[in-house]
Amino acid sequence: MEGLIELSDRLITRVQLGFKRYLFDSVHWQNRLIGIKGARGTGKTTLLLQWLKELNVPMNQKLFLSLDELYFTTHTLLDTAKAFYMQGGKVLVLDEVHKYPTWSREIKNLHDRYDDLQIVFTGSSIIDIAKQEGDLSRRALLYELKGMSYRRV
Repeated sequence: MEGLIELSDRLITRVQLGFKRYLFDSVHWQNRLIGIKGARGTGKTTLLLQWLKELNVPMNQKLFLSLDELYFTTHTLLDTAKAFYMQGGKVLVLDEVHKYPTWSREIKNLHDRYDDLQIVFTGSSIIDIAKQEGDLSRRALLYELKGMSYRRV
């Protein structure tokens, strides 16, 4: 898990804040469970890293995990998040949840077990959150990040 923490810290530190996607200011970031879906390349990962960088929480209390990391082929999200929480973790960001087979059930379990842990997750726009095994549609505040537009501003 140390490698995941180092990667998270590096990604948060290096993300640029100059340009933010339109959704950044629309998300109710104080909610305990937030889901953001959108097509590949729309900026979901950058959006979350920017939010984490600006979040006034010590680095050891926030963690960015991409669920397509090889680490998750031999470790569960539930156990990883529990270890983070037990070390004082407060904000858990999960990217690419659709790459992890039991993501919705495990996120539901985390949400139900740790009432002071905030979880923000992203996934492909093709996932239907309401039809997942652990129904998050009643628990999560859901957003969709649309693709780039060529309209004049």
